[in-house]
Amino acid sequence: MESPGGAKAGRISKPYGLQGSVHIILDPVAGQRIQEGDPLFIQMDGQRVPYFVEELTEVSSDQVIVKFEFIDDLGSARSVAGRDVYLDPDKAQEAPSARSEEHQDLSGYAAHDRVLGYLGTVTGMLEHDRNPVLLVDHGGKELMVPAAGEIILKVNHRKRTILFDLPEGLTTL
Repeated sequence: MESPGGAKAGRISKPYGLQGSVHIILDPVAGQRIQEGDPLFIQMDGQRVPYFVEELTEVSSDQVIVKFEFIDDLGSARSVAGRDVYLDPDKAQEAPSARSEEHQDLSGYAAHDRVLGYLGTVTGMLEHDRNPVLLVDHGGKELMVPAAGEIILKVNHRKRTILFDLPEGLTTL
């Protein structure tokens, strides 16, 4: 998996939408280190060309939708489909973090729901083998939100926000 230009992060499978976003199938571990604002290197004509990640939306634990800087239309997105993407060599040297550690780093993030809007602040995480749970201070009441790919729509590390698609009734439990 390691190479002189950084670890392979995944493969662009196809364009997503009309604005140049692409769907990426992630490689285990390395793909979990992609963040907004970081460069990814797309393998093109025997070289790795850097593109900065403008937006990142997690689809599942092994799939993301990425909007790259300078890839702004469907044609440009099609031209990179099927290509491998690599991490910045500096990021490739970082020790891989466990998925639960990634969620622990969300403490202090502003939590929002797709329908309800602002919920409160993430205060921590409860570790469970199969179902880690994020704790959110929701107006003095503690919400327990499963840290699952289908519930977490987007994490913006730069803005320190997280967007959920909460199951109906979760805030009233």
